[in-house]
Amino acid sequence: MNTEEPFRQDPSEELARRIAYLINGYIRKKLTVSEHRELDDWVSENMNNQQLFEELTDPANIKKWIDWKEDLDSQAALKRIKSKLGFQQEARSFNQRRIWPLGLAAAIVIGIILFGIHLRQNTSSLQPSVTALKQDLPPGGKHAVLTLGNGTRILLDTAKSGEISAGQDLTIIKDSGELKYAVIGKSKPGSMFNELSTPAGGEYQIRLSDGTRVWLNAFTTIKYPEQFSGTVRKVELSGEAYFEVAKDAAHPFVVLTGKNDVRVLGTHFNVNNYADNREAIITLEEGSVKLNGSVLLKPGEQAVIDQSGKIQTGPAELESALAWKNGQFIFNMMPLEQVMQQVSHWYDARIFYKDNITDHFNARIPRNVPVSKLLHLLEATGRVHFKIEDKTITVMN
Repeated sequence: MNTEEPFRQDPSEELARRIAYLINGYIRKKLTVSEHRELDDWVSENMNNQQLFEELTDPANIKKWIDWKEDLDSQAALKRIKSKLGFQQEARSFNQRRIWPLGLAAAIVIGIILFGIHLRQNTSSLQPSVTALKQDLPPGGKHAVLTLGNGTRILLDTAKSGEISAGQDLTIIKDSGELKYAVIGKSKPGSMFNELSTPAGGEYQIRLSDGTRVWLNAFTTIKYPEQFSGTVRKVELSGEAYFEVAKDAAHPFVVLTGKNDVRVLGTHFNVNNYADNREAIITLEEGSVKLNGSVLLKPGEQAVIDQSGKIQTGPAELESALAWKNGQFIFNMMPLEQVMQQVSHWYDARIFYKDNITDHFNARIPRNVPVSKLLHLLEATGRVHFKIEDKTITVMN
């Protein structure tokens, strides 16, 4: 009778293989929505996972692993040739290198992941080598100020949920971090304009009178009529916002951003037009938009408009561009200056550069964590360090 224990796979190895599969899918842009969520949950568990994810998705590291694998393939091929020749003559130098698309880095990545996860799970003393941050800054939250057409300012942080303002034709309601405009009867021309502003460290949602939903990122202001009238639904924006425009073919929706206008009928898109940006960035997720009356964007595309009005279009990294709306920071080879701009807006911090750092960074982390966790993750690369004093973050080598 066979009394041997049946083979049981090491749970940590099973997890390693699963995470390997997920990161491979992430690199190749093949993950489903549920797989993305599963990967996000794992990355968010602890700092080691976050650091490992950054290492494994860094294109510079992937190239090194590909080069290493190609070198092994070359050496193995040379050995096989020599064996077939019976070592009777020296084989020609095997210098041809196979061209590997980024997606085919999977085999290398899987091996590195399996090693990396076991290393991190089985080495309890492993800690990221980072500068100790003695101070911290909390994440942003649901903060906004509503300014009515008569000049009345309402701090939504302290306003009670429910009816905020009411008239014969319109009711404004606060409901769990969202402002809703409910029209009673038919809309009337000559409606007053309202303004909703989020401070640095704030975000909010609003449902306009036509049913359009808008997510406001930190440090953003939107100006809009209480009720839309006329042939065009028009709003003004500074900062960053995501729009889900209610469909109305007879009344196009226009977002004015300084010199630029984004015209739509019904669609989902993001507008990044911060004053401290060098350009405006419009990212289209669904539907179609026309920019400045000439350039038409398709779903999955992004337009960059410089200060002279020149428009450049190309494929968008939707996950990264819309990460803020989904409660995340996602940096894909992002310059440090752009990373710290997001940090400044969300954590209401001033950024001071002691040294000029030109590195690009990969990271993904929830937006609901203190700034120290995000800075620790960046520091773990060894390419940058930070110091927090009051609300100033100093960036240094």
